[in-house]
Amino acid sequence: MNILIVDDEYLELEQMEYLIRRKYPHFQCFCGEDAVTAMRVLDSHAIQLAFVDILLPNEDGLKLSERMVERQPDMDIVIVSAHQDFNYAKKAIQLEVLDYLVKPFLESELYDTIEKWLSKHHYKVGRSPHVQHVLKRIQESYSQKLSLNDIAKEIPINPSYLSHCFSDEIGETFQEYLLSYRINQSKKLLEQHPDWSMTVIAERAGFSSQNHFSNAFKKITGVTPSKFKGQGQ
Repeated sequence: MNILIVDDEYLELEQMEYLIRRKYPHFQCFCGEDAVTAMRVLDSHAIQLAFVDILLPNEDGLKLSERMVERQPDMDIVIVSAHQDFNYAKKAIQLEVLDYLVKPFLESELYDTIEKWLSKHHYKVGRSPHVQHVLKRIQESYSQKLSLNDIAKEIPINPSYLSHCFSDEIGETFQEYLLSYRINQSKKLLEQHPDWSMTVIAERAGFSSQNHFSNAFKKITGVTPSKFKGQGQ
């Protein structure tokens, strides 16, 4: 998982990065001191979650957040402010940010916000580097053909041992987690691209056929992809 922290105060950047890495050592943190450096990070990395300070040089954090989401629509924003200003909070709500943190915030508040994101996106965190590698491969290549045997060869590690570690740490088998991840991604695609055909959605989400996609989607969600799509319109 890639996290971006945008704050013009170096000590704030350093402290937040330290706290995140301490609890989530496998997460990758990127830091930016202003809008320019933040947008440069987005040009070269896919960011899942960004913490953006409201008061930044040359451009306020709310306007920057709008531009960031335009660049990467799947990214969630957490606004960070030293003031509990109602107008800022109102604008943040309009932007549909994940959370609004007021400095100085507690470690528990930061971790609660990250856990909220993990829960929202059904994101699992493995304890071992090997399982983290599997999770990362799924996130990066879910639309392609994936097998645990092939991923085990990349590490390299015994496939049976990797399968046991994955199930033990994640609470699901590799295939169960991969299917669940693809279904969640297909939901996003259905919401973001209502004009796309089910065949295209199925392909982009990593399913071998539209029929396989439709059956799996209904089995997990209880409704067909078409009905889910209609509910969002």
